[in-house]
Amino acid sequence: MNCPSREVRITLRNAGARNEDYGIERSDDAPSVPGQIGPHSTKTVMIKLREDRRTRVQVNWANKLLETRTLTANCKKAGAAPPSETPPSKLPHTGPDNGVLWARAATGAAAMITGVIIFWYGGIWPRRREQIFANKKSG
Repeated sequence: MNCPSREVRITLRNAGARNEDYGIERSDDAPSVPGQIGPHSTKTVMIKLREDRRTRVQVNWANKLLETRTLTANCKKAGAAPPSETPPSKLPHTGPDNGVLWARAATGAAAMITGVIIFWYGGIWPRRREQIFANKKSG
């Protein structure tokens, strides 16, 4: 891998006695690279990869797969410093604090008290002392 150009060098060797056709295909929707190599010769082909994406590169000869490699171009991250501690000796605190737990408990208690008050008030509110409908006996 050559950074920052994100180019990969592929070297092809023909050990046979005649010209051979080859094809280099990639999984990143780029067009295939066809070519021909002479007898007893070596050819180098440069292909460019996308940044931070895994790309499967395969070399074919006579519609047969010769070799496949999965490559990733991390040229932007190549200059980054390695992490200082791998793995960390102590995990960071990620749960709720004690104050949050008390606030949730107080909210639940207040909701229960409000429900009890509404239930009690609903039982006494519609009462009326005067009689709205006449009794069947008095009529």
